[in-house]
Amino acid sequence: MVWDTAKQLDDSYKNTWGFAQLLEHIDIGILVLDLNQKAIDYCNAAFFEVLQDDQLCRSYQDLYDLFVRDIEALDDFNFAGRVSHQVIHQGRLFGHSVYKAASNYRCVFIRDITEKSRLESIAQAVNAMDNIGFIFSGIRHEIGNPLNSLKMALSVLQQSSENISPEMLKEYIGRGLADIGRMEYLLKSLKTFTMYDSVDLKDLHLVEFMGKFISLIERDFQSYGIRIKTEIPLDIAWVRIDERALHQALLNIFNNAADALKEQINPEISIRAEVRDQLMWMTIADNGCGIFPEQLKHLFQPFNTSKVNGNGLGLTITRKLLAMMNSDIDITSQSGRGTQVTIRLPIVAVEG
Repeated sequence: MVWDTAKQLDDSYKNTWGFAQLLEHIDIGILVLDLNQKAIDYCNAAFFEVLQDDQLCRSYQDLYDLFVRDIEALDDFNFAGRVSHQVIHQGRLFGHSVYKAASNYRCVFIRDITEKSRLESIAQAVNAMDNIGFIFSGIRHEIGNPLNSLKMALSVLQQSSENISPEMLKEYIGRGLADIGRMEYLLKSLKTFTMYDSVDLKDLHLVEFMGKFISLIERDFQSYGIRIKTEIPLDIAWVRIDERALHQALLNIFNNAADALKEQINPEISIRAEVRDQLMWMTIADNGCGIFPEQLKHLFQPFNTSKVNGNGLGLTITRKLLAMMNSDIDITSQSGRGTQVTIRLPIVAVEG
């Protein structure tokens, strides 16, 4: 801990390094509350400029209720001693971080992020409209091609119904069914994309979860000669996830790896897990064909795919599912040298 009390912070640094002058000129509002005395122990000049509410600035109870009270009850705050949050006051949005600066002191850093939030909201809306337009364009293309092919096949059959041979009839029916299959596959993928409108987060033992997951896919992968190698410590931390969503996300990742391993010598997928920075880092690596640098830039873009029969939704769905579980994904790869996928999952905080 950097200091024991806010008084020590103010007196010690003011006398030796002039740190108090820095606090007075910084553009972030700084507030220190003494919970035992129920008093404002320190605040800098920017604190008044940021809040622009003299009555609020001089009331310990109002400040505590607005910035600290709800955070005190959070498990994350009790575990880490720091939580960042947002709160609305008099029509303005404040971003603030609360720190435990000793058992009875709370240090709060406050910014007015009203304008920043407004601009971000506009940017997100524009981005959402671009994405929607891109998705509809992709759907039109993905459905339009097999639909036109099917229409052409049926037109040929209609015009040649009296003279068509059984062999040609069989061929055109096969083409039509294949086109219908492509459209069905797309609709199934879109259903997966929308089915997880919400997630049910639960505490799960990663070793147990991965054991069940691998047992379901191992036989199919072995039939293609792909070895699955797992390195997950038995005593590793639990994770807080939605079991169905993580299963689907991993299935998409493993299917991509299987496609990359076709015609490779000694194909292998390795899985490692470790706790780092209060997160579970799970790495899935393959020794497949890899990904070209230009393809890496567009991996998570809907309908972007290099597969003959792919629709480019797998990784888009995967990132969406992980984001809903407060998780993220990174992919690194080199052409001809394999691909490494890293997902970071929230771990269950250990009490005590």
